[in-house]
Amino acid sequence: MANWTLAPNWRALVLAAALGLASGGAAIAVDLPPAPTLPPAAGGPEAGDEFSGWYLRGDVGAGFETPPSLASAAPAGIAAPGGLVSPFATSSFGHATLSPSASLDAGLGYVFNSWLRTDATLEYRFGGRFQSSFAIASPGPIAADRLSARVSSLVALINGYVDLGAWQGVRPFVGAGLGVADTALSGVSDQGFARTPAGAFVPIGGLFSNAARTHFAWALTAGFDVDIAPNLKLEVSYRYLNLGSIALGGTHCFPGAPACVAGVAATARGALASNDIRIGLVYLIGGLEPAAPLVARY
Repeated sequence: MANWTLAPNWRALVLAAALGLASGGAAIAVDLPPAPTLPPAAGGPEAGDEFSGWYLRGDVGAGFETPPSLASAAPAGIAAPGGLVSPFATSSFGHATLSPSASLDAGLGYVFNSWLRTDATLEYRFGGRFQSSFAIASPGPIAADRLSARVSSLVALINGYVDLGAWQGVRPFVGAGLGVADTALSGVSDQGFARTPAGAFVPIGGLFSNAARTHFAWALTAGFDVDIAPNLKLEVSYRYLNLGSIALGGTHCFPGAPACVAGVAATARGALASNDIRIGLVYLIGGLEPAAPLVARY
């Protein structure tokens, strides 16, 4: 029978070869460089920007508003002291203007992912002054005056936004909102002159009752935001806001006014709309949560 037992010299050679392979494999493993981390795709969300959760926001803004024209709601045959207006008189408004207004808002929102978010805001608008001419004809012009009123609004909106990626830390977005607006006209007064049947001109004047109207409101917006702290963003945006119609109450004559047309009221033709420039802060509750890096595999 053959003897398969290795001689001592062969056993030493086999052991040496095994040790050499083991040490060579370890050297190769040690010499491999670490796996690289892939950079974010150009134009996409930047690393560290991933966040989902609640946020708080606050904004200030300036509104450049387009006023609606007013239509008289007075019936034909307006009466006035001294027979100033005949039973066939009609009234009309025109040449409406509205000065810029200021706005303040606060809201609570939620980020769903790196491109979709929503919030609910409550906004107070103030400082606008509405002016319009007012004329009475019977059938020719017999009275004309100028109406002035303060305009304020309380606006509640639910907004949705789509973020469009990030470029050098700037994240543009577009959005839209739906809600309601309660717009009030207060401190309404009018002053002017009227012509009597004898051809003389006399001053006229009075006050309109304060009036408010709640109406459907909607908005379209576009802007951008930038990080100014790990969980704080600065946002700048343009917004078109439609606040619906406005209304005036009836007139009340000034005490002792030599001439006054009582009972005139007005409603809007068209909607009160505003082009807004806004700047605000967005606070991410809990801060940013860095996204896991992409690792290349061999």
